[in-house]
Amino acid sequence: MSNQGASKVSVPAPRLKKPLLIGLAVLAVIGLVVGIIVVTTSIQTAQHTCAPGVEKPGDSQECVGVTDGSFVFSPELADVERRIHEENLAVAATGNPSVSIAYFLPMTRAASDTQPLTWVQHQLEGAFLAQHRANHDTASGGNRPLIQLLLANPGSRMTQWEPVVAELERRTSSADRLVAVAGIGLSLETARKAMRRLSDGQIPIIGSTITADDLSEIPGLLRVASPNSAQAAAAAAYAKQTARTALLIRDTNNSDLYPTTLASSYTQGFTDDSHRFAGQTELYDSSLPGVSNTFLQMIPNICLSRPDIVFFAGRGVDLAELVIQLGSRNCQDQHITILSGDDVSIVPFEQDSIRRALESGITVRYTALAHPAAWTSAPTAFSAGSVQVFTDDAAKCSTCLRALFPDNTLEDASAIMAHDAVLTAVRAIRLASGPSGGVVSPRDVLQVKNRLHGTGAIPGASGWMSFDQHGTALDKVVPILEVGPDGTRAFVQLSAPSVTPPQ
Repeated sequence: MSNQGASKVSVPAPRLKKPLLIGLAVLAVIGLVVGIIVVTTSIQTAQHTCAPGVEKPGDSQECVGVTDGSFVFSPELADVERRIHEENLAVAATGNPSVSIAYFLPMTRAASDTQPLTWVQHQLEGAFLAQHRANHDTASGGNRPLIQLLLANPGSRMTQWEPVVAELERRTSSADRLVAVAGIGLSLETARKAMRRLSDGQIPIIGSTITADDLSEIPGLLRVASPNSAQAAAAAAYAKQTARTALLIRDTNNSDLYPTTLASSYTQGFTDDSHRFAGQTELYDSSLPGVSNTFLQMIPNICLSRPDIVFFAGRGVDLAELVIQLGSRNCQDQHITILSGDDVSIVPFEQDSIRRALESGITVRYTALAHPAAWTSAPTAFSAGSVQVFTDDAAKCSTCLRALFPDNTLEDASAIMAHDAVLTAVRAIRLASGPSGGVVSPRDVLQVKNRLHGTGAIPGASGWMSFDQHGTALDKVVPILEVGPDGTRAFVQLSAPSVTPPQ
């Protein structure tokens, strides 16, 4: 029997139920959304991560965080960061016991910042010199444990200090073995908060160029710079040699700790039976717009008071603007001498408008934290070994400042102060370690910080540093400098503070 002619049977494809179709569609959409979220999150993470330990927090465009020098925060810092990174790698390669010091300083800046990146660069150059000296110069007191240097950037005006301090805290128990933080550099409210947090975590802090007196209340803080009170006392003692009347100009910006104690110390140090302030204190607020205009409005009162000296308690960048405005004063026959603090050292005075103002009969002098001329003026006040790191030429020393960083003139004193801050940290670390040269903890270093006085004074390039119980370096000589009409700085004399900083 044949099948030819039999009809074919068509079997229909199974039909999916409507709920199942909807479910599959929803799953597809969910998968697509999840994929987009994952991709977007990955892109955002990549955009906010600059390097291990370095990120852009929130909407910030600054890379902040902690690096061993392998990530460069700013192009101007590339050379010194490379040297720090190479030294860190060399330390790690030895396999010998080592600990880390973090150098904490704004390494990126905004247009409103008063500190130029050259100031940061010079600080890191001084820090590197101290690190290299610690690891290679056995004459400085042994070289164990070895020292690695981490770079901690809290961003412009230290506004991103919180995540950076958190990272530093984490590294105290990591392979980095962080035992101290040096630098800080700026007497800002954000700096105070950062130091408070480090202090609460029992991490030693060694300030390089912070000078506000009320910072002495922070436990665990050592400051290698003369505080404002000592600088102002030295300035007042110097001014009283020739001046009988003074006028005070003061910044009232609450977020900046620097001007407040400077102003009060000028007042206390200058006033006596034969020295007085002429006229009311002239106030301005650097946190508000119109600073230049308010300086212009001060000029009639300055001319009317005819002070022998004008004490300026504010940042150097504002002083430069004041000088420009004074250049067009009505009392051109009146010579005006301005005396201010160490922040002037980092401000260039090279604009034509400033030069013309200085030539109109304005003299600007200021107290400095250190200066090369002081080394020959009072050699016994300084450690010859530390001074040689900065003065020996390349033929004598291939790892000294003149060989490694020949463009650093030391005029802003930043390299000197950074060197002394790291040197102080190294000495404390090695006192804590003792003859064994083994690894120590931050709390071990805190235990010995009170040994750094008298016979245990630190032989710094800025002067011998003997710290009191509040961590203040006492009785350091204070260089007084003058800004020339061409913007150059000239050494005037050394002036010792006439009063001991408040306890």
